[in-house]
Amino acid sequence: MRHLLSKARMLAGETKGNVAMVFALLLVPLIAAGGAGIDLARYEAIRVELQDGLDRGVLAAASLSQKEKPEDTLRSFMKNLSYAQDVAVNFTETKGLNSRKISASAAYVMDTTFIHLVGVRQLSVAAVSTAEEAKQNIEMSLMLDMSGSMNGNRIKNLKKAAQQFIDQVLTDETKDYTTITIVPYAGHVNVGSAIFDRLGAKRDHSNSSCIELSTSGFGGSVPSFKDAAQVPHFTQWNYGRTDLKPWWCPVESTAITYFSNDATYLKNRITQLELHDGTGTQNAMQWGYMLLNPAAKTIVNAAVDAKLMDAKFANRPAAFGDPDTMKVIVLMTDGAITEQYRPKDYSRPVSQAPDNKQIINSTDTAKMLSSVCTAAKSSGITVFTIGFEVSGNATTQMTNCATSPGHYYPASGSGIGDAFKSISTSIKKLRLTQ
Repeated sequence: MRHLLSKARMLAGETKGNVAMVFALLLVPLIAAGGAGIDLARYEAIRVELQDGLDRGVLAAASLSQKEKPEDTLRSFMKNLSYAQDVAVNFTETKGLNSRKISASAAYVMDTTFIHLVGVRQLSVAAVSTAEEAKQNIEMSLMLDMSGSMNGNRIKNLKKAAQQFIDQVLTDETKDYTTITIVPYAGHVNVGSAIFDRLGAKRDHSNSSCIELSTSGFGGSVPSFKDAAQVPHFTQWNYGRTDLKPWWCPVESTAITYFSNDATYLKNRITQLELHDGTGTQNAMQWGYMLLNPAAKTIVNAAVDAKLMDAKFANRPAAFGDPDTMKVIVLMTDGAITEQYRPKDYSRPVSQAPDNKQIINSTDTAKMLSSVCTAAKSSGITVFTIGFEVSGNATTQMTNCATSPGHYYPASGSGIGDAFKSISTSIKKLRLTQ
């Protein structure tokens, strides 16, 4: 530029011809042309800076985990620009139950230094950005073995591990779109007295509320429970024991907990669980599967009516294959499935030693478990299993039930906590990749 002005002075002093006049006419456009590169370089630097600030602000504003107002978050990323007070920002937010989409544009008017000499006094710098974060719904059935063999340190270790698992799954980030149903089981599964009665099952006693399941219905859809038979009040192996509840059907403290994202409530329910008689893993798996089946609306409606679950989750379970929902089963046991017994005489007083008959052998109960495991996996449910200090048939049953051998977790002692923690990590990874 100095060279150009020097030449201008020399030519201005030229007295011959019209060189000075011609140069004078060309001087302004020459200066404008020479300085245009400087103005354009500055324009590009501002454009990149503006776009970068807007992109980072939009990404932060779209995060479902941030607590500030999205627009305030966005503007906080723009305030460090030296010209921030002159930037105009347009902002729109589209929010769903588990998603937030932020679209924004920013505009800044840059004063030119050189090309204003040719009438271009300002350049408009613009940036546009969009970001969206969508969280996947999680529906989970957690089946916990409450058979008599879980006594002593086993039940202590399980309760601690299961409660830690609740906290690992229901974080501040995930709890709004995650529900956990706890299905405790011994010889059978107690659906809860309020649900039993609302489903129209036939009540013969008030000691517990287990509904008899059709032997041919395992892995099938959710049946009508109207006039369904009730599992009688009896014991098989634990008669006379006082260190647990000896009954085949668990009592009310050990009934199903329906569709909750309240970690404190769920952990309290786990604390209350009591040990009982028998190991009806196939029954637990069937209930866990049914409570992820979209055909379970009658059960959900009954739970909502009984105020056993929040009405905001009344639209669950979602359809199988719903792209916005991940369905998970976590099945835990400490032994192989037992055969099923019933009293020879249903009116026999429970104060007397049991006199029962076998109605289903252990080979058939294992087949029933296999049927429902296959149905769950075919429906797109991810199945994790935990074998707690098991061997032999129990190991085979749990390995085969899981989505893959890698979804089966053997555990012993306090190591069951590590198994649950690994499952919670796997669930987070699945949610990010699906």
